[in-house]
Amino acid sequence: MSQPLDLEAYEDLLRKAALATGEVRDRVDTVLTTLQGALSGRGAPWGDDQIGDQFTQGEDGYFETRKDFFESLTNIRTTFANFSTGQTEAADKLEAQELANRDTFR
Repeated sequence: MSQPLDLEAYEDLLRKAALATGEVRDRVDTVLTTLQGALSGRGAPWGDDQIGDQFTQGEDGYFETRKDFFESLTNIRTTFANFSTGQTEAADKLEAQELANRDTFR
C-alpha cells in the first residue's frame, strides 16, 4: 500500500510572492509611464523630409517599432498584474479551505 501524499500549502508565502509580483508590475508601470512621458516631451528629432520618412515610416520604422514596444511593455505589466492577483486569490482560497476543513474536525 502506498503512503498518502502530504499536501502543504503556504498561503503566507503565496501572499509574499503576490506582493513581490505586484512590485514588479509597479516597476514596469513606472518604466512605461516615464518612457512615454520622456518621449512625448521631446518632440520629433527627425526631419519631415525623405530621410525622416525613411526612419519613421513602414513596418520597421520608428513609429511602428515604438508602438509595438509599448504594447509589449503594457502586456508585460498586465501579465504581472494578473500573476499577482492570481497569487492573492489562490492564497485566499487556500485560507478559506483550511478554515472550512478545520471547522469540520471540531
